[in-house]
Parts: sequence; structure tokens; C-alpha cells
Amino acid sequence: MYEDGYVDIQLLEHEDPQQDVCTAQPPTKCLSYSSGKFKNGAVGLCNIGVTSCLNPLLQTLYMYKDFTDILCRIGAPDDNLLIGKRLPYELLALFEEMQRTEEDAVPPYQVLRCLQMLKVNLFPQTDVADVFSSFWNHLLENMPEPHLEEALRSLYSISLEERFTCERCHHQSTAHRDLLSLPLSIPYSKYHRKLTLGRALWKYFRFQDLYEDEKFCPKCGKNGWVSKITRLCSPPRTLTINLKRLCKTNSQLRKVNRTVSFPPVLDLLQILSPEQLPEDERQTTHFTYRLVAVIAHSGTATFGHFSCYIKSSRDGQWYLFNDSCVCKVSWDDVQCTYGNMAFQWGATASLLIYVHSDVELDTAASGPGSPL
Repeated sequence: MYEDGYVDIQLLEHEDPQQDVCTAQPPTKCLSYSSGKFKNGAVGLCNIGVTSCLNPLLQTLYMYKDFTDILCRIGAPDDNLLIGKRLPYELLALFEEMQRTEEDAVPPYQVLRCLQMLKVNLFPQTDVADVFSSFWNHLLENMPEPHLEEALRSLYSISLEERFTCERCHHQSTAHRDLLSLPLSIPYSKYHRKLTLGRALWKYFRFQDLYEDEKFCPKCGKNGWVSKITRLCSPPRTLTINLKRLCKTNSQLRKVNRTVSFPPVLDLLQILSPEQLPEDERQTTHFTYRLVAVIAHSGTATFGHFSCYIKSSRDGQWYLFNDSCVCKVSWDDVQCTYGNMAFQWGATASLLIYVHSDVELDTAASGPGSPL
């Protein structure tokens, strides 16, 4: 059926998808992560002709035990369930096949067909966060039980509060946002200056002066300068960070390969000031996060390839997932995704996935509000 991990995309065509019978099998209690070549569940996904980041996204979800523990609670599927409603079941069926297969890779046929029916655009070449957001929204909409939907939201949601102050009358207002990922713009550097993740996060949350052309203030009804500060409402369980590397120069879209370093362990207390952290949890909660996955893009703004690096929770080792190929790598290999202005085709990190840790950093803090 397939060879070397590649499958003909034409096999996905179907005349009447609404009459399909759900192929997902009754779910297991939980995934064991003890199978496969590496005895930790790691297995490849076939490249089935979709030039997008679908495979790396599926791999990061599959290797995240907190996510699969929730997904395994969806119960048995209804045989008459329409294809547009069965994304969670087909996702779980794929994960179970990945666990029991004796092959190096399996094709994600049914998940892809669900996404095609839901009209998810799988062809963006650089902004993996857009595909992830669309996939995630459809997954939540089709969860069979409200409490499971809420559990997934709680696992990935990043809750922010934005405080605005009118410079004319000093009127204050607040806005709440729940994000799937933090969008960090990576500006072009003429002199190839390196950027750290801590610095980029500090710039995102810092005090800013904005100019509003439209009437912004509900009190004075004027446009003009407005100050803004962003605050975390609570420490997210999963901190997903989108490194936005696209910029326009002379009306042409280009990819910024500027070096952006990121640590294996991130402590927000070393980056954010007290007013940018949850008011009731500053002294009682750790804000330490461990890096568990990196989705990287190789190529230009209009062409390229996605792969991902994932740290196994079972053996603590890093692995490279490149479609059907899975191999063990080192932290030095992961660091190669920092980016380099001199290498246009080099792999650069697009999406970083950190998970909250209850263990405090051993390294000395550099002080509140100081970027790493």
C-alpha cells in the first residue's frame, strides 16, 4: 500500500463521504507509550502528499500524555456518526494504530479526510499556528462531552488580561483573551543580532504606548495615545509559543531566519515583572516550564518542509520526527533550530511547546522583569 513512508494522495478521494461508517475502534483506557522501535510509542507518520505541518502537529499531540489521557475518555464511537463529527474518534484511532503497528510509519488517512470535510486549510508553509488553531477549534467543537471539551481547553488555554489607559483622561479598561499560542513577532535584524526567547516574551508583555486612529476611549470619546500592559491571569498548563518569522519587504513575503535561542527550562519569574503575573499566585506558584516539543520549518516563505523534535516523557530523550523517519537526537541537534541569517534553507523553530512544572529552577533568578 505504501513504500518508504509515501502514499498516493488520490487514495483519499471519496464520492459520498457523508455515508462513511466510522472506522475508529473502541478506545483503550490509556496509551501505554511502551511500543515501537524505541519502546516509548514513538513512530512515524507517512507523507501522504499534503505539504503542510499536519504530521508534526499530530506527533506532538500523540506524544503528549496529558492530551491523550483526555482523548482516551471519549468512549466508543457511534457507527452512524458523520465524517464531519468524528475527528476526535479518528484521531484516537490513529494514535492507537501508531501504538500497535510493527511498521516504521502509518498513514493518517482518516484524520486527513475529516479535516478535508471540515475545510481545514492544510497548505500554509510557515505559520504552523494557523493550522493548529483551525485543527484545535474543530476538535473542541466535535468532542462528545462538554466536560472533555473543557478539559482540553484547560490543558492548552493561555488566559491573558490586557489593561488599557487613555493618555487624555486616564480612563482604564480591561480586555480578556484566551489564546492557544502566544504570537511573538521576530523582527529582521540588519546586523544579525541574536534574540533570546526571554527577550521576545518580555517585549510581548511589556508596557506599550499605542496610537488609536479610531475613537477608543468610552469616556472622552477621543482617539490618540493609549498605554497597554499584558498580564497572565493564571499560569497555563501548556505554554505554546508561535515564533512569527514572516515579514514583508517591498511587498514581498520573506522568512526571517534570525537566530532565536530558547532554553530547555523556562522560568517566567525571571522574565516578567510582578504586575504581569497573576496577582493571587505570585508567591505561591512556580512559573517553571519544560520544553517538550519544537516544530521546525526548513525553506523559504513560500516553500519548505516541517519536522518536529519531541522529548519523550518515558525515557527523557529527544527524538526527531520527520514524516516516516524517527531517530534519537541530542539537545545540540534541537539547538540547530535556533536559526541563522546565513542559512536560508536551515531549519528554524516555528512553534515551541512548554509544559508547566511544579519543580522550581535550580539556577539563580536574575530578578523580576529582567529578560533572559
